[in-house]
Amino acid sequence: MEQIDITRIFEIESVSLNHLLEESLSQKFRFVERLIRDYRSGLNCFDKPGEMLLTASLQGAVVGIGGLNRDPYFNDSKIGRLRHFYVESVWRRQGIGRLLVNQLIHEANQHYQLLTLRTDTPAANKFYQKLGFKTQPNWEHTTHHLQLGDLNYLPLSLH
Repeated sequence: MEQIDITRIFEIESVSLNHLLEESLSQKFRFVERLIRDYRSGLNCFDKPGEMLLTASLQGAVVGIGGLNRDPYFNDSKIGRLRHFYVESVWRRQGIGRLLVNQLIHEANQHYQLLTLRTDTPAANKFYQKLGFKTQPNWEHTTHHLQLGDLNYLPLSLH
């Protein structure tokens, strides 16, 4: 396979993401659209400590995107969340998603003790479990979590 470039981005360029947006909407996924809307409005720019937005590119073309935020559903600064993760369908099952998630986990390890996410597809469930994410316990707004560091950390409260 060609060289995959994982890059932290600080600006969203619509042209480079249009094909991901169109494909995700055709598959009834709205989170790429939400990512772009929330970024443009300033609601979520992945610019706070412990946050980042990454793209995966092949020969300069963006084929995947994913972000890391402090989890907005837990009132706890030790919990991060994977957000708006999407890989173009023709590039799935080729290691690109794993590279993106592993880079986000590496960053999360420096800021958080627990990493959460929400997904609702069987393929994504299987993907995240292969990467070590657990599905129990179940929390509102969260389907999967991953312990980071050495501690067995569970949140004390939801907001």
